[in-house]
Amino acid sequence: MKPKILIPPAVALVIAGGWLGGQRHLISTLEKESAALLTQIAARSAEVGTGSSLANPTAPAKGAKENDPLNWKKLASSIKAMMQNENGLGDMRTMLRLQQKLQKMSKEEIIAALDEIAALDVPADERAFLENMLLGPLIQKDPELALTRFIDRAEGNHGVLGWQLSNALREWAKKDPAKAMAWLDTQIAAGKFESKSLDGKSQSRIQFEGAMINMLLDSDVDAATRRLAGMPADQRGEVLGNYSFQALKLEDQVAFAKLVRDQLPEKDQARTLAQQASRIVSEDGFTEVTQFLDRIEATPAERIACAEQAAETKIGTLSPQKKITSENLDAMREWLGSQAPGSIDSITGKVLGEVAQGGRAMDFAEAAQLALQYAQASGSDDVLAEFLESLAAYQNQDQARLLAAKISDPKLREKILMNFK
Repeated sequence: MKPKILIPPAVALVIAGGWLGGQRHLISTLEKESAALLTQIAARSAEVGTGSSLANPTAPAKGAKENDPLNWKKLASSIKAMMQNENGLGDMRTMLRLQQKLQKMSKEEIIAALDEIAALDVPADERAFLENMLLGPLIQKDPELALTRFIDRAEGNHGVLGWQLSNALREWAKKDPAKAMAWLDTQIAAGKFESKSLDGKSQSRIQFEGAMINMLLDSDVDAATRRLAGMPADQRGEVLGNYSFQALKLEDQVAFAKLVRDQLPEKDQARTLAQQASRIVSEDGFTEVTQFLDRIEATPAERIACAEQAAETKIGTLSPQKKITSENLDAMREWLGSQAPGSIDSITGKVLGEVAQGGRAMDFAEAAQLALQYAQASGSDDVLAEFLESLAAYQNQDQARLLAAKISDPKLREKILMNFK
C-alpha cells in the first residue's frame, strides 16, 4: 500500500466508529490491509523524529492538550477534509490519537458530547461522522445505553450505524443474555423494525437477529434455534450470513452447521456455510478451513462451495497489500486439490478474473498468461472459460478474444467468443 491514498482503511475505520473491543473478526481484513501502512508510520517516525511533518501533522487535534475539550464543529469539518487528503500517514496517526482520546472519555462525558453534537449547526453527514466516532467507545462502556439512545435510527440505516448497534446488542447479550433478548423482543413488538421496503424485509432486524443468534450459539443453542425459526424462511440465510454474524468459535461450528441444515432452505445451506469458511480463512488460513469442513462433516457440495469462497477470499485479502504471484495461486490450487479436486481449474479461473479486475492485483495480460498455462497443464478448458466470463475480460476484450481462441472445445470456444462481438 502506498502512502498517497485518499483515506487509509484504518482511518476510515476510526471515522466509522473506532475499534470495538472483542469485535476484530469483522474488521480483520481492514486491519490486514492497514498493517503495512502502520509499519511505515513506525519506521518514518523513528527516522524523522518529532520535527517531522508526521509528528506534527496538520490535523484537528494539532496543538490541543490532552485534557482540552474538543471543538466538535471544527473537528467535523476537519474530518471531512481529511477524507480527501493525500497525507495518508499523517491522517492515520491523527485519527488514531483522536480515537485514543475518545476511548478515555467516561460514559457521562460521551453522552454530554453527543448532546452537544446534536445541537450543532453542521451538515448531517458531518454530524454522523462525529456520532459514529463516539458510538464505539459508548458501546464498550454501556451497550444498553447506546442501544436505547440510537435504536430509533436503526431501521433504514444499514451502514456503519446499523453494524455498530448490532454489535452493541451482542456486547450487552454477553453480559446479560436474558435482558438483551427481552429488550430486542420488546423493540420488535413496538414496531421498531417495521420495514418500508417493497420486499418487506427489515435489514436492521436481520442484523440484530444475526448478532443475537451468533451470541446464543455459545450459550443456548435451543434459544438460537427458536429465534431463527421465528424469522421467515427466505430471510434465515441472510440472518446467518449477515456481517453482524461473526466468525464462529471452534466449539460452536458443529451447532452452527446443524442450525443451517435444519432451518435454511437447501438452496441457501452451502452458501451460508461458505460465508463462514470465508471468515475463517481471512483470519486463520486454509488449514483451519479444512478443519472446519472436517468438523462439520461437510457434504461434497458444501465442500466445493466453501473451498471456492475460501480461495477467493484468501487471494483477495492478499491483493490490497501486494501483487498476486503464481506462487500464491499454486498454493491455493494445492489446497483446492485436497478439498474440491474436480473444481480446481474453474475456481482458479474465477480467482484470476477477480484479481485482474481493474489491474488492481495483477495485470490482465499476466493473469491471462497464467490462465493459459494452467489450462495447458491440466488439459481442461475450465480455467479459460471461467476467466473469460469475468468482468476483467470484458474490460480487456481484444486480449480476451485472442485468449478465447485457445479454448480447445469448439462449441465452448464459439460461446465465449460471442461475448466479445
